[in-house]
Amino acid sequence: MLENDSIEQSDPQEAKHNADEPEDIVKKPRKRRRRLPAKKQVTLAGWWPKIAIAAIILCLVLAGFSIFMVNRDKTVPVIQNVSISDIAQTSALINWQTNEPAASEVTICSSNNCTSLKLDESLVTNHSATVTDIEPGTRYQLTVVARNKQGKEASFALELVTPHKPAAAVEIGPEIGERAPDFTLPTIDGKATSLSQFRGKIVMVNFWETTCSACAGEMPDIQAIFDTWSSDNLEILAVNHGEREAFVQSFIDSKGLTFPVLVDSDQAISNVYQVSTIPTTFFIDADGIIKRIKSGRFTSQFEIETILKSL
Repeated sequence: MLENDSIEQSDPQEAKHNADEPEDIVKKPRKRRRRLPAKKQVTLAGWWPKIAIAAIILCLVLAGFSIFMVNRDKTVPVIQNVSISDIAQTSALINWQTNEPAASEVTICSSNNCTSLKLDESLVTNHSATVTDIEPGTRYQLTVVARNKQGKEASFALELVTPHKPAAAVEIGPEIGERAPDFTLPTIDGKATSLSQFRGKIVMVNFWETTCSACAGEMPDIQAIFDTWSSDNLEILAVNHGEREAFVQSFIDSKGLTFPVLVDSDQAISNVYQVSTIPTTFFIDADGIIKRIKSGRFTSQFEIETILKSL
């Protein structure tokens, strides 16, 4: 009968080794050596990031402080609440404020020259200056300059217009230098016309008659002026001295006159203007003041134009 094949066969080498060992020796387990913990080495490697961050922060703080100081040195004062009061013909009062203490001065310029008005050098925030020795009816450019303790400047420009002198009262009368008496007369075609409605223009008021040879002789020159000068600058009023309208109309038609002809049928206006010679012409400026009086006829168109250009 065969033996079970599952019986394990012993290793000859192992058996020999076991046979060589004495049987009385008992094997003891080996003692494991206890490893000492590794000593921690202190190095700067772990501190470098922290040192670098701290250095960066310090640099940023210093840079910010420097920028602040530089900007503070460059800050200019702010001029505000500027006003002009007590404006007179030759003086005015200027008031202004600054957001920090500053010294100020004012420059005054007209079309001809400039002058500087230096104020107290004290550093203050409320400022004022009285401008004097200026001309009435004049436009001035004012410049306020403020300077802080660092020497930084700011400026503010404004305009001042002084009032005109009040016009002297002018008497009304028919003499040179007087205001021409106003009147209203009908034209030859019945339209009421007043002298005052032409204020702002030069006005020629010519007193004439149809039977006057001198009047007839100057009419072509007056017509030439009417045709060549703009009606925006000149008005011609030919006032007939107390004649019938039919005679006046016939004369106008025969001469081909187109300038306005007024009819003073009762010679009331002629009397107001104290007309003693026919023809007589009054030259009245744009303000209604009589500037020239011509007694007798004009010799030419050039003579009339010379007088008009002198007004």
